[in-house]
Amino acid sequence: MKVRKLCMILVFSLVTSGVLSFFYFNAFSQNFDFAVQDVSSSTPTSLISLDLHALAAPISSGTSILFPGAFLNGFTPSTIFTLATGTVVMERKSDEKSPKLRDIIGMEIMSNPGIHLRELQRLVGCAMGALQYHLRNLEDSNDIKSIRVGNSKHFFASDYSGDAQVLKLSALSRNPTIQGILGEILEKGRVTQAELSRTMSMDKSLISYYTGTLVNADILNTVRVFGRERPLILSEWAHSTLTNLALV
Repeated sequence: MKVRKLCMILVFSLVTSGVLSFFYFNAFSQNFDFAVQDVSSSTPTSLISLDLHALAAPISSGTSILFPGAFLNGFTPSTIFTLATGTVVMERKSDEKSPKLRDIIGMEIMSNPGIHLRELQRLVGCAMGALQYHLRNLEDSNDIKSIRVGNSKHFFASDYSGDAQVLKLSALSRNPTIQGILGEILEKGRVTQAELSRTMSMDKSLISYYTGTLVNADILNTVRVFGRERPLILSEWAHSTLTNLALV
C-alpha cells in the first residue's frame, strides 16, 4: 500500500509540474482549441484532415488528447511524457471502477433464475469460453448452482431454492411455449390440448409434446373424463410455486 501511495504521489507531482510548465512556456494571448478522442485499434495514427498534433505517441487503445501545433511549442519531451502518463493512469482508474464480467454474470443469473447457457451468453455478450470459465468459478465458490434439463444447463443463485422440482419448474418456464401453456392453465383452471392449440395458434402435436413433458415432470396432471379428451390441470405444488414465484 505504501508503494502504491508513493507512486500516486509521484504521478500527481509529475502531472502538476507538466501543467505548470505549460502555463510558464505558453502565452495566454493565443487562441487555441483542443480535442479529446477515444482511440481504438482501428483508429489511424495520423489525422491528415485536421491540423492537430498528438500530445503523446500513438497508442493502441484508451484516450489521446490532441492540440494544435502552436499549443505544444513550449512543451519539453519530459512534460509531454508526464501528461501522457497522467492520462494513462486516469484511464486505468476508470477501468477499475467498471463492473467485472464475473459480477455481471452473477447479477444476470440472480435476475433471471433458471436462465440457460445460450440465453445468458446473449445477455452478457461475451465469448462462450470466458462465460464458461466464470460460471465454473462461481459454482466452485457456491455463488450459483445449476441443473440440467434435457440438453440445456440452467443456472440459479445459490440461495434460490433447495427443491429440485421447483428448480426444474423454474427452468422449464423460461421456454416461451411452456410459459404460455402454464399461464393458460393457471388462469382457466383446466384446459384440453385442443383448446391450447386453438388459443396459442400452435399445432396440436407440438402442444402434445410440451404438455407430455410437463406431465412427466409432475407439473401437470390429467383429469379423467368419460367420453371426452382429458383436460389438464396444474398439480398442487406447481400451482403454489407458479403463484408464489410469479413465474408466469
